[in-house]
Amino acid sequence: MKKVLMLLCAIIVVMATLFRVTIDGEETSTKTVANGSIGLSISTQNNPFFVTLVEGAKKAAADKKVQLHVVDAGDDVTKQVSNIEDLVQKNVSVLIVNPVDSDAVAGAVKAAKAKGVKVISVDRAVNGVDIDCQIASDNVMGAQMATDYIVKLMGEGAKVAELQGIQGASATIDRGKGFHNVADKKLKVAASQIADFDRAKGMAVMENVLQANGDIKAVFAHNDEMALGAVEAIAGAGKKVMVVGFDATDDAVAAVKAGRMAATIAQQPALIGEKAVIQACELMAGKSIPKSMPVEVTLVTKDNVDTFNKAAEKKVEGSIGLSISTQNNPFFVTLAEGAKKAAKEKGLNLIVVDANNDVTKQVSNIEDLVQKNVKVLIVNPVDSDAVTGAVKAAMAKGVKVISVDRAVNGVKIDCQIASDNVMGAEMATDYIVKKMGEGVKVAELQGVQGASATIDRGKGFHNIADKKLKVAASQIADFDRAKGMSVMENVLQANGDIQAVFAHNDEMALGAVEAVAGAGKKVMVVGFDATDDAVAAVKAGRMAATIAQQPALIGEKAVVNAAELMAGKSIPASIPVEVTLITKENAK
Repeated sequence: MKKVLMLLCAIIVVMATLFRVTIDGEETSTKTVANGSIGLSISTQNNPFFVTLVEGAKKAAADKKVQLHVVDAGDDVTKQVSNIEDLVQKNVSVLIVNPVDSDAVAGAVKAAKAKGVKVISVDRAVNGVDIDCQIASDNVMGAQMATDYIVKLMGEGAKVAELQGIQGASATIDRGKGFHNVADKKLKVAASQIADFDRAKGMAVMENVLQANGDIKAVFAHNDEMALGAVEAIAGAGKKVMVVGFDATDDAVAAVKAGRMAATIAQQPALIGEKAVIQACELMAGKSIPKSMPVEVTLVTKDNVDTFNKAAEKKVEGSIGLSISTQNNPFFVTLAEGAKKAAKEKGLNLIVVDANNDVTKQVSNIEDLVQKNVKVLIVNPVDSDAVTGAVKAAMAKGVKVISVDRAVNGVKIDCQIASDNVMGAEMATDYIVKKMGEGVKVAELQGVQGASATIDRGKGFHNIADKKLKVAASQIADFDRAKGMSVMENVLQANGDIQAVFAHNDEMALGAVEAVAGAGKKVMVVGFDATDDAVAAVKAGRMAATIAQQPALIGEKAVVNAAELMAGKSIPASIPVEVTLITKENAK
C-alpha cells in the first residue's frame, strides 16, 4: 500500500510538470498579473541618442498617463538581463527593450514573453525571438546613403575605414551591411575596427588606423560618438580625412555645420521612443499593432544642416553641465528629472552626463563639459575626493560649481545642495533604538567608499549606535541592491542573531530585505532615500522605515541657483533640503 501511494505521488508530480495547473482560466505557473505599466530597458544613457529616445518615451507616457519604468544597462549585457528580470518581477504589461546585444538578451526576452509580457524592441532587434513589434530606423539604408555620399565626394576606389559599434548589436550588423553593400563595390576598405559606439574608443581606434594607413581618405562610423572621436584623432594627427557618422546628435550636427564632419544620418530617436510607448498602450488595450514600424532617416550635410541645427544653435554661454554619479539608481534619476524640468522652464540648455559609478569616467565627463564651455557645473560625485582635481581645473577655467547630494572635498565651490545626511541617519538609528531597545545587535551597510553621503550617513548612524546599540558588522555594499543582498547574506552567516540593519540607501536596504527573507529570519531594516520600491516595502511591512529626501527638489534647486550664478548674483554656500522619517504609519 505504501509503495502504491508513493507511485501515485510520483505520477501526480510528473503530470503537474507536464500540464500547467490552471485556476479560473489562468496558468498560475507561468503567467504574471500585469499591472498596466511599461518597462523600458535601455542599453545606455551615456549616449545622447538614447537619452533623447528615453525623453520621447517619457513624454508619451506622461501624455498617455501610463507608468513607465526606465532602467539603464550601462552597455553591460549581464546588467541588462538582470534589469529585464526585475521589470518582469514588477509585473509590467509591456517590455520595451533596446538591446546591448541582440543575441544576448534573447533568453531574458523569451522568459518575459513566457510570463505573458508583450515585447517591443527599439533601434536594435532581438534576435531569435518573435516579439510583438520592432521600431527602428532603416539602418541598412542609412549606412548606404552615408557610403554613397563618400563615393560622391571622394570618387570610386578611395581608401576608407569603418568604425564598428558594439559587436552583436543589430545596429552594428545592419549599418555594417549597408556600408559594405556600397563600399565593397566602389571603395577600398583598408580597415574595419570595433569601437563600441564610444567616443573615447573611436578616437583611440582611429589613431591606430591612421598610424597603419596614413593615406586613408574617409571614414564611416556606425554612430556619431565614434565619428566625433575620429575627428579628434584626425585633428591630432594633422590630417584631412572625410568623416561621416550616424544619428545626427547635437554635437555631430554642430560639427557638420563647422565643417569638422562631412555628414551624418539623421534618425528621430524621440519619435522612436514616443512610438514605442504609444504602441505599448495599444497592446495593453488588446489591439493588434504592426510587426515592424520604420522611422525615416535623412542624410545631413553642410547644405541642409540648418534644418537640423535648432538644438545645436542654443547659446553655449547659457549651458549648464550636470555630471551625475549614476542613472541606474532611482534617486539620481529623479534628481536629474528635477534638474531637466527646471532647465526647461527657464529655457536653459542642460547637458547631463552619467558616470555609471566610475570615477575615471566622471573626471573625463567633467573635462568634456568644460570643453563645451558650460558656465556652471553641477556635480554629484562618485567619490568626493577623487573628483577634486577635475573640479579645481573647471574652476580655474572660470566655471561656477554646485555640488548636489554629495560634497566635493578639498575645494571651495560656490554651493552645496543636499539633504542633511547626518541628521537623517540619526533619525533612522533613533527609530531602531525606539523599536528594538538599547543594546541590540545591529549591522550597517555602507555606500561607495569616499562618497560624502557614505561619510555623513555613517557619522549619523555611529553618533547614536556607538552609544545605544551593539554594532556587530559594518560592511561596504556600494549603494547597490545586488551587493546589499550579497553582503547581508554574509553578515547573517557570521552574526545569526542580528536584530536590525541600517543601510545608507534604499537599494542596499532592499537587497538586505531579500537576504533576510532568504535566510528565513526576522530583522528590522531601515534605509535612506524613500524610493518608490522602498516606500512600497515599508507599506507592505518588509522594511521598517526609510528617510525621505526630495531628489527632484535638489535637482531643481541646483538649476535655479545655477541660473542665479549665470546672472551674476550671489547664492548661499549651502542649501539644505528637508528630510523626513517614513514608517508604516505615515507611508501613505
